Amino acid sequence: MSRPLLVAVAVCALPLAGCGDGPALVPVSGKVTLDGKPLANVWINFQPIAADPKVPPGPGSSAKTDAEGQYTLRVDERKNGAVVGKHKVMIQPGEEGGDADADAGGKRRKSVVPAKYIGVESTLRCDVPAGGKADADFALTAK
Repeated sequence: MSRPLLVAVAVCALPLAGCGDGPALVPVSGKVTLDGKPLANVWINFQPIAADPKVPPGPGSSAKTDAEGQYTLRVDERKNGAVVGKHKVMIQPGEEGGDADADAGGKRRKSVVPAKYIGVESTLRCDVPAGGKADADFALTAK
């Protein structure tokens, strides 16, 4: 391999190498309820809020609730947890139970997740401490 080509490959590979594994992740789990009942099969997403707009806050985390509304956050298939700090929390309809998919007759069902908790409009927040959080519970209301 020629020297200029070797240098070009090395320079292009630098951004891929990164500086370590990114921000430290801590365990986060909890329960999502709607009007006191477990909210099953919905996605809960934690998106870190940057303390300094010039510094990326780190990756978001998500999980799907089980039949009891319980969840444990993951960044991806290999990394569990969430970054330490303040997070915007969004609840998204899942594939079943809390979904907005079509019913057996082909009609679109209304999501059981109230709009005030879905996507960027969500007002939910959570502070993730350095030691993690095992009680990141969200008691949603339909009204």
